[in-house]
Amino acid sequence: MPSALPPGTEASLHTPSTPECGPESTRHVSELLDDLRVLIEHLANWPEKVGPAQATDPYAPSALEAPAQLLVRDPDAIATDPALLGQLYTSIAALTRLAAPADVASIRLTRALVQGERSIEVPANIAREARRLRRWAWASASFGLVTFLVTVLLLVHVDRGRRIIQQLQAVRGASDAAMSDVSVARTASTAAGAAPLDCSGLDVDKAGIVPTEHSEPEGPVLCARLRDATFRTRLVYRELRIWNLTSARLSYISPITWIVPDPALPSDLPRQEWESAELRTSLLMTAMTGFVLPMLLGLLGACVYVYREIDDAIRTATLAAREGLHGTLRMLLGAILGGLLGALWTSGDVVRLEGVSLSLGALAFFIGFSVEVVFRLVDALVRSVADRIGKPRA
Repeated sequence: MPSALPPGTEASLHTPSTPECGPESTRHVSELLDDLRVLIEHLANWPEKVGPAQATDPYAPSALEAPAQLLVRDPDAIATDPALLGQLYTSIAALTRLAAPADVASIRLTRALVQGERSIEVPANIAREARRLRRWAWASASFGLVTFLVTVLLLVHVDRGRRIIQQLQAVRGASDAAMSDVSVARTASTAAGAAPLDCSGLDVDKAGIVPTEHSEPEGPVLCARLRDATFRTRLVYRELRIWNLTSARLSYISPITWIVPDPALPSDLPRQEWESAELRTSLLMTAMTGFVLPMLLGLLGACVYVYREIDDAIRTATLAAREGLHGTLRMLLGAILGGLLGALWTSGDVVRLEGVSLSLGALAFFIGFSVEVVFRLVDALVRSVADRIGKPRA
């Protein structure tokens, strides 16, 4: 009986089928080989991920040897051999699990960011992301450095103001004690019929003190003490005036100065006396420590967190293109939460957490470093209030 099949069909039934090798298949295999090469190079630098034996003995048989043998194969040969193609897919899947949480895309992006133009065989889209992320890294690093310097300078300036206030209180106490001793000595000399103690001019050589046999021998010493206390008070008020003028110049950039009017001083109040007034110092220091410093410290804490995350991502090769946007939003949240903390926490008392006392500035830094804690606290408070409001009354 003649066969109904076309000529040549019988022979084709006994020939094993092979995948057709075309340009698309070869290009796809070449891309897979590039991915395999990236994974092998990454895991070669992390022997502890490959296996305990490889981590302790570099010459031990490695799990990378079998996948590495595929790199010397021709892409056309792999594309036409189902066994080699399956081995390639299996090797990529196994090495991806070993490299987790890093993957091929994050490894390439990290390498392109670190090596820059020296990195070769990087896809065009990853090279663009790396350039964009590198520009953001330089800009954020410069911004963080400026923020750190401004914060440190402002902290030093505020500490200097506090020390001036402490010195002013000390010299006032010394001046009051000297005045009291001079008054007591003057009263005693008058009662004894001696020449009254006169410290006018506050100069021992020109104070008009005429020692007599009935005058107190300690009169010149008391006048010298009073002169020294008065001189120190003048110096401290001079430093206080300089601090107030510097703080007023720094406050020019604050929006509050654009809103609050600056009325003229009363005619009986000299400007120099107002510039060295403690009330002005108190107002300026409250504005700095109550809002500006918490905002800067919250921003600085967020910057530290972002830089630590970027460093960890580079170290583990888990860098992603979204790191720039995430870091920018994190810095913005740190500044906002720090500023709100200073605006709401107006008592100035220290905060005690687990037996540790924290100032307002330290708390603002910690909030900027870990904004998730604030969000969890706010979510818990909102849910608690919502449950109470929505609870039906009996």
